[in-house]
Amino acid sequence: MDELDLLVCPHCRSELISGDLIWRCSGCGTSFRSLRGVVDLRTGDDVYLANRDDWSFALRLDDDFERLDFRGLLDRYFDLAPEIPAELRRRQITHLLTSAERAGGWLDALGSRSGGPILDLGCGTGGFLAAIGSDGAPAWGLDIAMRWLLVARKRLDEAGLGHVRLVCGCAERLPFRDRGFASIVAGDVIEHVGDQAATLAEGHRALAPGGRLFLAAPNRFSLASEPHVQVWGVGFLPRRWMAAYVRKVRNVDFRAIRTLGLGEWRRLLARSPFGGGTISAPGLPQADLVHFRPFKRGLARIYNAAVATRTGQWAARRVGPLHHVVCEKGTEMAPAPVPRSSPAIRPGSRPSASRG
Repeated sequence: MDELDLLVCPHCRSELISGDLIWRCSGCGTSFRSLRGVVDLRTGDDVYLANRDDWSFALRLDDDFERLDFRGLLDRYFDLAPEIPAELRRRQITHLLTSAERAGGWLDALGSRSGGPILDLGCGTGGFLAAIGSDGAPAWGLDIAMRWLLVARKRLDEAGLGHVRLVCGCAERLPFRDRGFASIVAGDVIEHVGDQAATLAEGHRALAPGGRLFLAAPNRFSLASEPHVQVWGVGFLPRRWMAAYVRKVRNVDFRAIRTLGLGEWRRLLARSPFGGGTISAPGLPQADLVHFRPFKRGLARIYNAAVATRTGQWAARRVGPLHHVVCEKGTEMAPAPVPRSSPAIRPGSRPSASRG
């Protein structure tokens, strides 16, 4: 099967007919635009920026795509988003520039994987893809923001990874065939989606039997400041108060962020098609520690030593800053042969399904 055959129409799941600027669904006939080879298969708007405005933002980045390198295009992105305070801009840029260095920890948490296709769900600027794109396995990245995908395309092209495919789409309605991916990685994504249960269900659908989904996310009840907005105590408030509190303290939008605590994770996973998953508290990555001030770096090293112990892990899963979650799709059994004593099935009829 050709690699592009993984893509399907997000509305009817029919095959897509690719084009330079316009793609079409062979089933329902819907047309989809593309930019720099990134096809727009979104089925809904991002809470932060409507699709129409996001497309306009992406076109402004595209005007500078050839002139600027990856770092320059990243700076241009934030120049076009002046509502982000200077302190948060510095933190976000540092986090994005070091994102490739976190790939090793995510792959370790994911565990052994086959050489089948891997999907970076919510790929942002493509740091994880830049780190794993040369290992030989087909790699895909999906994000709801076309503006971020333009920056990712620049990053990957500079790294000689033009073969890594990027798609604009929604996590709750993935534009991919059933059972197409051996692994899915979703780092710092689940807290941003509109429907977390639907996102897990779609991940399960898109995974091949035996495939794994890895998620990294901040802990709602962390004793550290909320990492997206650097405000203390947000997670301990009732959800209906969070956005107003962050707006008052930091004057930034917090409406679309929904971090989870340990108990919330357990309930979400239990209701998902995976039926559960493993939840752990990882150590803080070295890529982040090098940017900490000496005192904070020392505390981080103590924390990393603690989470390596059973007691420390127990405590960190409840009030530590991060969660790693791994879910595995069960191996599906082939249908059992019809017993010899069963009555013959008439042509055109179907045997009844068993509840067992």
